[in-house]
Amino acid sequence: MQAMKENNRKRAVGWSSFTLIVTFVCLSLVGLSLAPLLPVKLSPSHDMPGLTVSFTMPGNSARVIESEVTSRLEGMLSRVTGIRNIYSTSDNGSGYIRVELDKHADIEITRFEVSTLIRQLWSQLPEGVSYPIISSQRSDDQAARSFMTFTLNAPATPIVIQRYGEDRIKPLLSALDGVYKLELSGATPMEWRIEYDNVQLSSLHIGVQDIQQAIAERYDQEFLGICEYDSGSRREWIRLVRITDGQEGDFLPSEIQIRTPEGNAVPLDRLVRVTRTEEEPTSYYRINGLNSIYLSITATETANQLTLADEVRKVMEEIKTIMPAGYEIHTGYDATEYISKELDTIYFRTGITVLILLLFVAVITRNLRYLFLIVTGLSVNIAVAAILYYAFGLEIQLYSLAGITFSLNLVIDNIIVMTDHILRRRNLKAFMSVLAATLTTIGALVIIFFLDEKIRLNLQDFAAVVIINLGISLLVALFFVPPMIEKIGLRRSRPAHPRLRVKRCTVYFTRFYRSLIVLMCRYRVLACILLVLGFGLPVFMLPERIEEAESKGE
Repeated sequence: MQAMKENNRKRAVGWSSFTLIVTFVCLSLVGLSLAPLLPVKLSPSHDMPGLTVSFTMPGNSARVIESEVTSRLEGMLSRVTGIRNIYSTSDNGSGYIRVELDKHADIEITRFEVSTLIRQLWSQLPEGVSYPIISSQRSDDQAARSFMTFTLNAPATPIVIQRYGEDRIKPLLSALDGVYKLELSGATPMEWRIEYDNVQLSSLHIGVQDIQQAIAERYDQEFLGICEYDSGSRREWIRLVRITDGQEGDFLPSEIQIRTPEGNAVPLDRLVRVTRTEEEPTSYYRINGLNSIYLSITATETANQLTLADEVRKVMEEIKTIMPAGYEIHTGYDATEYISKELDTIYFRTGITVLILLLFVAVITRNLRYLFLIVTGLSVNIAVAAILYYAFGLEIQLYSLAGITFSLNLVIDNIIVMTDHILRRRNLKAFMSVLAATLTTIGALVIIFFLDEKIRLNLQDFAAVVIINLGISLLVALFFVPPMIEKIGLRRSRPAHPRLRVKRCTVYFTRFYRSLIVLMCRYRVLACILLVLGFGLPVFMLPERIEEAESKGE
């Protein structure tokens, strides 16, 4: 033990065992304090190097959308630098274009460039086309979906229910930290309905197109482009938009003047009758005979969805107490229930795995101090690794949790190898072997970062978690295990007559193996059959039914 103490002093370069242990304890406390700040979610939310431009054009065929909209957008997008491939799909009433970017392209700059080109092309697109929506591709389609959905139903029209949600529910939920987007859907929007008299318009020689043009000139906005602006201290880029005098959301026919062919100005309110009504619905959704509205909540990428879901539930309970009679809120979808269930399953499996490993260690060593060293080393390793999880922005999701479970065995192996060598040889020379084996595993995991983008973005958190845990295990094995061995007074247990026990086990195994060989030689056919059945028969390759010879001949 004295020789081991001298080796520890030389290795620590002046650092005592107490200092090293306290350092790891402090780092573990920091890691435990940062663990609740890690984002917990169901799927990874990394952006793939690509964009998707989607649009709708109700009431038009796929051929019309392809020729009038999709082909124009494709021609515009082909001028953007850094694009590797362009894929487009035109359906009846809608279409989308998927753009794959080069891995060296900056997705934010490309997104801004595509947005600018769409604004320039917007005025040339046919009427009825919705404004194209630009979205980033996700490695997992579920990553960008809402993690909680509620239904708000009441004995009122859908538009009234949606207004109640906009005024009373949405502000309270938007104040929560971690909420990225709130969407209320299910109600048909309001519209201005204009009724006119064809006879009156014909007498004044005014057409419907004249009315449409006058309304567009009053309320439309046009994107003119981007220019450089000198603000004094620095030069900035600004967007130029041509606006009109009309206020968005208001429609005043008396302020719109229509010119007749004779040059006379006629106010629009003298030609038409304007009413504000709800659009004609295309579908209805009811629960227990009551109209319903959807409320979808999307969390930010860095939010802990489990904590945020608890806060949302508390707010919803408060809202239920002040809602009018007849109004109800029901939970339609909650991804955190599945996340919690998966976390409980992973925790259970991880606990069973660690328990089995520790049970083997306890049975073999029959030393509580040895077992205590393994438990503390593993706990310190995971706690310190949480610091790097937070520093590198890793997410706690299914892939990263699988990486943590996978790396526990490797971490325990490093601790056991280092501990056993110190107890036997009283030196740290085994660290080079542990380092080589660990670097080999890390090198195999590095291949994940060179895979295809979609696969890499899903598995990079798995690889990063395993690499971090293995890297920390090297520090634990070198700087934490030797001081702990010294402080807890761990020594190698010497069983009585070890050579005699080894010889007995060898004799017993040799006798069993000889008997097995003799038995297999005596019943060779049965042994071969059992060997084939052990590997399994390709029964799945047999046909489901045997056809007749005549049908096969045909």
